[in-house]
Amino acid sequence: MKDGLLQFETLHELQVRSAEQWSSKPLFGTYSSASSSYEWMSQGEFDTRVKAARTHLVNCGISQGDSVGVVSNNRWEWAAIAQACYSLSAVMCPMYEAQMPSDWSYILNDAGCKALVVANEDIYKRAMEECKKEVPGLDREKIFCMSVGEGDGEGNSDNSNSDMNLHKHLDALMAAHASDSQSDSQSSSAFASPVPPSPNDLANLIYTSGTTGKPKGVELSHGNQIANLKGVRLMVDDPLDFLRGDDRSLSFLPWAHSYGQTCELWSLMGHGASMGICRGVPLILEDLQLVKPSLLYSVPTLYKRVFDGVNNMVNTANPIRRGLIQKGLTLGAEKARLEKLNQSLSGLQAWQHGVIDKVVLSKIRAKFGGNLRVGFVAGAACPAEIIHFMDNIGIPVCEGYGLTETAPVISISAPEDRKIGTVGKAVGGVDCYAVSPETGERLPPGEEGEMVCTGPNVMMGYHNKPEATAEVITMDKEGKRVFHTGDLGKVDRDGFIYITGRLKEQFKLENGKYVVPTPVEEAIGMSRFIAQFVLCGANRPYNVCMITPDVPVIAGELKIDESEVTDDNERVKDLIKAEIMAMSAAGNLKKFEIPQKFRFSREPFTVENQMQTPKLSIRRHMVMKTYESEINGMYEDGVPVAGANINDSSEQ
Repeated sequence: MKDGLLQFETLHELQVRSAEQWSSKPLFGTYSSASSSYEWMSQGEFDTRVKAARTHLVNCGISQGDSVGVVSNNRWEWAAIAQACYSLSAVMCPMYEAQMPSDWSYILNDAGCKALVVANEDIYKRAMEECKKEVPGLDREKIFCMSVGEGDGEGNSDNSNSDMNLHKHLDALMAAHASDSQSDSQSSSAFASPVPPSPNDLANLIYTSGTTGKPKGVELSHGNQIANLKGVRLMVDDPLDFLRGDDRSLSFLPWAHSYGQTCELWSLMGHGASMGICRGVPLILEDLQLVKPSLLYSVPTLYKRVFDGVNNMVNTANPIRRGLIQKGLTLGAEKARLEKLNQSLSGLQAWQHGVIDKVVLSKIRAKFGGNLRVGFVAGAACPAEIIHFMDNIGIPVCEGYGLTETAPVISISAPEDRKIGTVGKAVGGVDCYAVSPETGERLPPGEEGEMVCTGPNVMMGYHNKPEATAEVITMDKEGKRVFHTGDLGKVDRDGFIYITGRLKEQFKLENGKYVVPTPVEEAIGMSRFIAQFVLCGANRPYNVCMITPDVPVIAGELKIDESEVTDDNERVKDLIKAEIMAMSAAGNLKKFEIPQKFRFSREPFTVENQMQTPKLSIRRHMVMKTYESEINGMYEDGVPVAGANINDSSEQ
């Protein structure tokens, strides 16, 4: 290892060298219902399973360049199939359990998958039914299931004779290998030999969510993703301290998305760290206590959940406890401010902070398992208030920015070099800057335009879509490939990047005013009474919004039954109106940006109802489609938000 860091050029090489270097170290933790705890698989044990999975794929006829589809949430089998593909110079094509079967069939056909591995028997049955009609090119005998029947929670099953049981095949291969290894040294291993890929070979076909049409397959080479891992290392003073060999994460972001896959799965594997695999978002707070992660890769939702919980605690606590919490957060803020200046709290302040930290702040950190030393956030804008809050309780959060097409990281905030309100600086080897949407010319620091980037992380292209590729990848005057992100933003003179919204999401009101919804949603969404918030107003006289209320919090505040929390209840309406105005003022929103009317959604925006992506971003167009009649109704009747003048077209 050079300078103590594991060196690799492909994802396959990363896994092989990690297993050689850290064979006995834990890698994956899986919850066991038998022990009500997490049980851990070592790097060496995982390596054996990768070899068995590779042999199984070879026996199925998979060879160099072939694509293998996987429909599964995070689990060690997912990672084993991925690495088995890479070891054959084959292509991994991940999909989500929450996707519609019609999406699976489209992706399987577009990618030309020759085999499919699914998570469980229910998905197997749905996939088989879909494939019979829609995916004629996929051999039914090459569809396999990770868990069959009730099983034991570890992927095994009483139904061990089923041909669809992947574990039956892997267990048999591992048993054959064990038998071979104990026999004559001249006998051949039961495991198939690898066909190592090159950095330029295609590794992953990751399909975008398809919010504006059919999903597009993003072609990411081994070199794209490895460049991303190495680029992040160049961002920090000491890469071995940034990600440590004893670090552990709780993995709940989907590896089928490039953020979770590159930044967590492969990055931690390549540093000798480990990850507990979360049982699902509803159980995340319980799993945080069991895994006690030192790192957390998240979207803003989780941090806001804790932030709102503390705010609710402050508002309902007795005066003494409320004062302690507020004093602790104030001292925490001062401590964080001074640390950026390489200074310390005074003796009295340090003593006070130590006492209150033990009594109050440590209890807040305990919600994350009590061992979290740094968090990462990306996937959506994270309000500055939440980043400050996390700093104040003693957990720095590093913001990042990128897209699937950039493998995915374009920029990141290093712990020692952060500017809150930005998404950090471009990672090593990447140049990110703003261009004029009209002329395409590079803009000077501080001027807002479309963000573009160049670097070795830029995708190979969209699969089977040369025209779509040409729309987002152009050549600059120096012959570099330039990826157009579609995001609005700017870069300051220090190199910090600000993302202000999506170019295509920007809309115009009837009065000609342009509105970028992201800052509005970010500001008003900070209310502890609002769980989710979507702004609407394109080509309309004013903005309105759909809100998912935090029902228990509203009921507690107004001392009413939860069934009374409706947008027809006058007290509830007055509370939400006041919150919209208060959050708008705090966010310095212009009057024409403030929504004039609101309605409550019938249910939360979730992955299951197609109003949220698997990485927990809200699908704006799906919300607007689902609630089209409610949105139209707000322009026909309803009472405006108090204090907002719908006829005022001024910008202040």
